[in-house]
Amino acid sequence: MKTFRKKQRSGSTKRAPLDPECLALMRLVDSGSYVDAEAAARRILGGRPTHSLALKAVGFALIGQGRYDEALPIVSHAIERTPDDPELHNNLGIVLSSLMRWDESIKCFAHSIELKAGDPEVLKNYGVALARMHKFGEAVPYFLKAIDCHPGDYLEAIEQLAGALLSSNRNDEAWVCLNELWKNDPGNAAILSQFLCASLKRCDWSDLEARLLSLRSLSADYLSLTENPFVTLSFPSVTSAEQLRVAANFVRRSIPVGVLDAKDLDWPPGDPDQASERRLRIGYLSADYRNHPVGLILPQVIELHDRSQVEVFGYSMGIDDKSDIRRRLLAAFDHFVDLLDCSVSETARRIRADRIDILIDLHGWTTDGRPEALALRCAPVQVNWLGYAGTLGHRKLADYLLGDPVVTPLQQQACYKETLAHLPNCYLPADTSTALGCRPARRDAGLPDEGFVFCSFNNSYKFNPQVFDLWCGLLRELPGSCLWLSQPSGSAAERLREEARARAVDAARIIFAPRVESRVDHLSRLQLADLALDPFPYNSHSSGLDVLWAGVPMVALLGDTFPGRVGASLLRAAGLEELIAASPDDYYQLALALVREPSRLNALRSRLAENKRDCPLFDMPRFVRSLEEVYARMWGQHQLGSTSALV
Repeated sequence: MKTFRKKQRSGSTKRAPLDPECLALMRLVDSGSYVDAEAAARRILGGRPTHSLALKAVGFALIGQGRYDEALPIVSHAIERTPDDPELHNNLGIVLSSLMRWDESIKCFAHSIELKAGDPEVLKNYGVALARMHKFGEAVPYFLKAIDCHPGDYLEAIEQLAGALLSSNRNDEAWVCLNELWKNDPGNAAILSQFLCASLKRCDWSDLEARLLSLRSLSADYLSLTENPFVTLSFPSVTSAEQLRVAANFVRRSIPVGVLDAKDLDWPPGDPDQASERRLRIGYLSADYRNHPVGLILPQVIELHDRSQVEVFGYSMGIDDKSDIRRRLLAAFDHFVDLLDCSVSETARRIRADRIDILIDLHGWTTDGRPEALALRCAPVQVNWLGYAGTLGHRKLADYLLGDPVVTPLQQQACYKETLAHLPNCYLPADTSTALGCRPARRDAGLPDEGFVFCSFNNSYKFNPQVFDLWCGLLRELPGSCLWLSQPSGSAAERLREEARARAVDAARIIFAPRVESRVDHLSRLQLADLALDPFPYNSHSSGLDVLWAGVPMVALLGDTFPGRVGASLLRAAGLEELIAASPDDYYQLALALVREPSRLNALRSRLAENKRDCPLFDMPRFVRSLEEVYARMWGQHQLGSTSALV
């Protein structure tokens, strides 16, 4: 990014010619010779300590070397000397942004724009800071204006625009940007990975396999890919070890090295006489205390915590959607703290002030999370759980990853930076307090009056050609059957219909369920499905809980990665291990056999209904007891200075 320009613009006032020493400095600045430029500027300042050009050049050189902590006082002092220089305010914004102080950086970019309107670089930087604050919708206009103000193609701003659109689920618009970027730069692995993500969200599988192979080649088996690791969780054929590579790269790109390499904090000691009597302080950090999959499955965990053993804090980084689930969660926590408008550093300070013993991050690298705050260390023990099915990529962010023997087998410990901690059964909790309503009429749910109903209520990015080949094969084999899916955003629904037609299946047999606001209504209509089909390599998570709670058996493929083993974990905890397939062909044959043997399928439905209250998947008191036992062991390990695996 540009941080220095030779020409100072101050109306029509002419500046005196630069002396030879300053001309030499400018040549170093122009060439990007940061170390030499810093040395030359400091020599000038040695004799002329208030020299504005030299001050500016030192700041430029320090930024270029990534020495942001050192640049901060220099650039701030330069602004005191020359307060009307828009470039200095932009430079200060760059420094603050690089130090994760994005809320402060946007004020600097705003001031720079006031002093010099229409500067495309500053507009782009403003948008980047907003995006890093997860204000993607607000960032989009700044990127658009930066592109409009730039004299040529502003590729950096277009890339940032595409990322903001993708994170806002404006998938069709993001795809248009990324398609053009990739066509113009087919060797760019970062652009290709985002393009693949947008394509999967849109169910556009054109040349998917070839493009995935190209990404693998361009990134040296993901060794050099630095994009958000969440993108790769749904890519076919990506291993757990490769997902770790991407996560580790992204951490180093997103969080200052000085933060990651900083010495661990010295936590204030507790009173040793009260250590055995004091309740553990457990904090849950999330932006999803609302009508969201995480928010919907969490309430009973919070409500059932043993208050004689733990004191429970909820830290909310998200909006209040005024929903029933929000009100229920707010009432369930002992303390509920709104951090929506807090910066990363304020988030860490606020949680530390509550002297939390164990902080549970429910987000990871998903939208609206603040893993940067975890890097600042909010608590002595930090845990990655529930929201992100993978490693965060650096030990500074989380000490433990909470999984189970199926999703995170111990033999895969090398694929996680966190120490693995196991719950005895499925790592996902459920909300079993929601009673099912009466099963609606099929016609009221948009289903035909007759015929077998397969369902898969998952996000569109979890679908891919192999999965759809298999599902359409079942539809062809079973005349009168239909596939019931949740309504995807944008153009994905029509594209799925096209994919069905290409596989010789009438598009009318792909039925999309519109969103309903009532959770009871949604769970009740799920009872109309005969068999749930789990996608792969990214399985059903909370949607799998939903269908099983509704009494619908599910066929799942046991995959190789965390997100690809969740379906098997759900079935094992539900006592339905015979529905776990070892290969795609086994999956297909199992689903086909269940349709052709109604008595077998009915027996599974009956078993699921009978065991609903007693099976480990839905026994929430037992789940919470196990969870608290794991927390107690984590704290015991911390007091001993150890973090060995907890199984």
